Amino acid sequence: MERTRNIHVWAYSVLIAGLIAALIWGFTASKNVSALEISNENQYNRAFHELVGYVEEIDTLLSKAQLTNSPAHLAKISSDIFRQSASAKSCLGQLPTNEVQLDNTSKFLSQVGDYTYVLSQSMINGEEISQEAYDNLASLNEYAAKLSETLTEMENRVYSGELRISDTGRRSKGTVADAAGGGILEDLENVEKSFEGYPSLIYDGPFSEHIENRTPAMLENASDISSGEALTKAEEFLNTRDELILEGMSENTAIPTYTFVKNTDDGEITVSVTKKGGYILSYLNSRMVGEEKLNVEEATEKASDFLQEKGFYSMQNSYYEKSGSIATINFAYVQDNVTCYSDLVKVRVALDTGEVVGLESKGYIMNHSERELMPPALTMEDAQARVSTGLEVSGTKLALIPKDSMREVLCYEFKGAFSGKNFLVYVNAETGREEEIFLLLESEEGILTV
Repeated sequence: MERTRNIHVWAYSVLIAGLIAALIWGFTASKNVSALEISNENQYNRAFHELVGYVEEIDTLLSKAQLTNSPAHLAKISSDIFRQSASAKSCLGQLPTNEVQLDNTSKFLSQVGDYTYVLSQSMINGEEISQEAYDNLASLNEYAAKLSETLTEMENRVYSGELRISDTGRRSKGTVADAAGGGILEDLENVEKSFEGYPSLIYDGPFSEHIENRTPAMLENASDISSGEALTKAEEFLNTRDELILEGMSENTAIPTYTFVKNTDDGEITVSVTKKGGYILSYLNSRMVGEEKLNVEEATEKASDFLQEKGFYSMQNSYYEKSGSIATINFAYVQDNVTCYSDLVKVRVALDTGEVVGLESKGYIMNHSERELMPPALTMEDAQARVSTGLEVSGTKLALIPKDSMREVLCYEFKGAFSGKNFLVYVNAETGREEEIFLLLESEEGILTV
């Protein structure tokens, strides 16, 4: 009897201890969760506060940009705007905004720094700033002022406790924020709506409107083909008539494609065919590659023959990269002895047999056309006189190079050595302006440019 009573006491003690431990654990966990929520909220508040400050500064700088006639001063202002807009985008990305799309706000922050930078470069190069450019600056200033005002109002509500930034993950109901006219989510939606009339900016920069909306050059007047017609194109490319299966179709991309697959004994073959025109966008054979038996020169010859066979004519190899016994060789189209670097095709060659195991032609499809090439205004000698005397020039040719805006510039390409390294210098064949300088990174693994 006494032993039974002791067992009961022991069991009750263990039960009580367990309950106490559970309560302590629950309290500690709740406390940790609460501390984490407070920490997250503080981080959100800091990012939002910094965002407000950056946008206010952008507003002020845009006003200054409209008043300056000094190229050097505009260059400084544009540099400041570029830096502030990049920081503002970073802060925006730190906010929990999954429940609302802020594409227009993000686009504005990208364009405002980029656009003013392009204007400053134009002034430095002696170009006049047009009235349209000043009108665009005024419009950007107006939107920056509106954004600054809206964000400042939101910040005041955050500091007063009416808004919690972490509430973007849910619609507020029955909170103080409702009484004040809506939660943080609604306020962010209103911020985005304020950009509905935002103008299209066409300029020489990577965020210009025409880049996002441009149609691939080779597909501009092409007709849609069916999946059956695309299958025929893929079979002709592979020289096969069976075993290809339609894996899917991509619609929401710059180049809609049909993708076909074929299983092999040691891998998989994938071919993508454009919906318009039926061009081969990409090809990949994932087979295992054995021991290297070919060098890069032999692989380049194999790749060149392959391109000829597949209808890519007048292509010139440029740079390559080796990885895993595969050489990836870049080819660019040549028209009238001018290398058109935008018309890029990449060919992967297996160094065990010389078989082409990959092709990527997006650059070619996006840009290829027969250009109306004007004769260069400068002679090669005139252009070379603009190159630093420190460069020991070893080769020269004409080339069309793409700028960030996708605009192409006819240049003289000067290859040469400086301080033990090889460089490429591009001089505008019309104006003599130095457009680009690239360092050639040359190793056993390939030749790349930076």
